[in-house]
Amino acid sequence: MTARVALAVALAVGAIAPRPVRAAAPEPLPARLAGRGGELFASVDLSAVFAPSLERQLGNGLTNVVAVWVAIVPEGGGEAVALYGRVVEILFDVWEETYTVVVKDARAPGGARTVLRDFAALRRFLSDERDLDMGLVSELPSGRFVVEARVEVNPVSKEQLQRTREYIANPPATGRPGGSGGSRSFLGAVASFLLREPDPGTGVHRLRSRPFARAEVAAR
Repeated sequence: MTARVALAVALAVGAIAPRPVRAAAPEPLPARLAGRGGELFASVDLSAVFAPSLERQLGNGLTNVVAVWVAIVPEGGGEAVALYGRVVEILFDVWEETYTVVVKDARAPGGARTVLRDFAALRRFLSDERDLDMGLVSELPSGRFVVEARVEVNPVSKEQLQRTREYIANPPATGRPGGSGGSRSFLGAVASFLLREPDPGTGVHRLRSRPFARAEVAAR
């Protein structure tokens, strides 16, 4: 075999050899931001987290807990400028075949209760997070920023769940950006702890939106 023929064969084999498949980039978190009276509200779609396969787990007759955190952070990284936390307790009634849901957040730290008729309704309820209070529009970065969400079903870390509950129970003193005292430093510390990269295999979902600019925040 001549050198030219050998080269042609090598190129042909290389062309048909299987190439490594790159993992597809995750879809951006669907998010919307709106301003109302100087206050900032976020809406996010978490349906990628709450797959139909969760029906068996959430319908096991035990109390299941979902912890949700939504933050606004500069696109290039850094401290969060806004943070929202919510704990959802879910109990499936095996006799009525309905889901009793208790939501605890800054609006209702003691919990707001509702009953959902089936898993489809529960999935819609968990996925569609609307008008989350993110603080003040004036606190948005001058540069581009993203919306990040961290969702955990039945959190393993008791420390993290406790911090979530403390944050929800004390939003006026510690949760709103621009507040008095050490709220800014507390916000940064909580966000750094809760939005850090999860360990592999923990079942924690971390989602990130496309970048936004302040001018895109719709007033209403």
